[in-house]
Amino acid sequence: MLPTTAAAALVVTATGATVAESSAALTFEVSGQQTALARTEQAADDATTSDLASRRQASAMQTAALQGRVEAKQRAARSAARKAAAEAAARAKAEREGKRWVRAIKTGTLTSGFGPRWGKTHDGLDVGAPTGTPLYAMSRGTVILSDNVFSFGNKIEIRYWDGTVSWYGHLSRRDVQTGDTVMPGDQVGLVGNTGHSFGSHLHIEIHPTGGDNPINPAPWLRKHGIMVG
Repeated sequence: MLPTTAAAALVVTATGATVAESSAALTFEVSGQQTALARTEQAADDATTSDLASRRQASAMQTAALQGRVEAKQRAARSAARKAAAEAAARAKAEREGKRWVRAIKTGTLTSGFGPRWGKTHDGLDVGAPTGTPLYAMSRGTVILSDNVFSFGNKIEIRYWDGTVSWYGHLSRRDVQTGDTVMPGDQVGLVGNTGHSFGSHLHIEIHPTGGDNPINPAPWLRKHGIMVG
């Protein structure tokens, strides 16, 4: 029969060798448990450290992604603001450019003025120029007529941004169609000798309110700095 713990203590007194062997076994067993416990704790520490590192990395990635989205939105906002400013500047420039006034014809000689002529009223100015001389829109506007009209021959009417309508008559060619938008200096046709005409020239009329109410073009053209002939 194996001795109990108390008996083993007695054996220690009587036989030292037996006591020495029991102590060594007990020490080995405790050391093994401590090592296993230490390894378990180390593994737990390693797992905790790894988990914390993974969490930190994930958090850093989320922060970077969020920062990237914020910066992308800021860049997009700045780009949109620049684009809007550029578009506004372009519109303002187009508005300014569109309200310039230029001559209907760059070269020519005034051959007939506004007023009584041959027992009737001559409603415009005649500017003599060679057939094929270019004619231009005087400002921004819309072509409200481009057609062949009896007595006027090839005729173009343009309503400008301020409501004034100009008539060009006797053209050899029309380069715009009814409904077209024109800007200052756009070519609209060529001087000619069509309709009721006795020589190559531009017949130009000014109708300030758009109706059939012509005024003497000369003062109006001078006021706008674009007198012809």
